[in-house]
Amino acid sequence: MNRKIKKTPALAFALLIAAPSAFAAETGDATKGQQTFMALHCYVCHGTQGNGGAANYPKLAPNPLPVEGIQAELRSPRQAMPRYTPSMVSDQDIADIHAYLASIPPSLNASDIPLLNH
Repeated sequence: MNRKIKKTPALAFALLIAAPSAFAAETGDATKGQQTFMALHCYVCHGTQGNGGAANYPKLAPNPLPVEGIQAELRSPRQAMPRYTPSMVSDQDIADIHAYLASIPPSLNASDIPLLNH
């Protein structure tokens, strides 16, 4: 039985997520990731804490995409974002950026800030 599989972007994304990761052996350094995030000027659109920008730029933190998703967006962006080749941003740089974004804690709710509840 020879069935042809229809190639779709959703299928490609599913295969990307299911495939063993080249990043599995790499761990990121949040401090280096913050430095790279700032050096690449990611903060201009995504904010210094990855909280998105005024022009509806995507929120990246807390709970960032998996490192493979960040790599896919940097290598082949779907939005109005520059494309970053491996010679511009290494896989280790991406792992570091992911570690930085993952280290950002969620914002407090207004009800959890004592000064706002007087």
